[in-house]
Amino acid sequence: RRLLNNDETKACVFLATDSPDKYAPGVCSVYESRPFGCKSYPIILNKEDIAILDKLCPHTDEFDEPKENDAMLLLNLEEKLKR
Repeated sequence: RRLLNNDETKACVFLATDSPDKYAPGVCSVYESRPFGCKSYPIILNKEDIAILDKLCPHTDEFDEPKENDAMLLLNLEEKLKR
């Protein structure tokens, strides 16, 4: 599962940019109060609810492999979002 992207720019909905480039430069417009999903990225859940590094992120080599606790935190977030 991935974070929502802007339909026009294809970038993160919170990225302040006008560029249609998927990896557009820009500034996070909600950085100080960004959602937990943003703080934990590039850790995402796969179809089996296992925490993995998002292969679409060009910087995954800069992050540690996710731990089991990461999956639990994202599953709890997902449950809260369903309410």
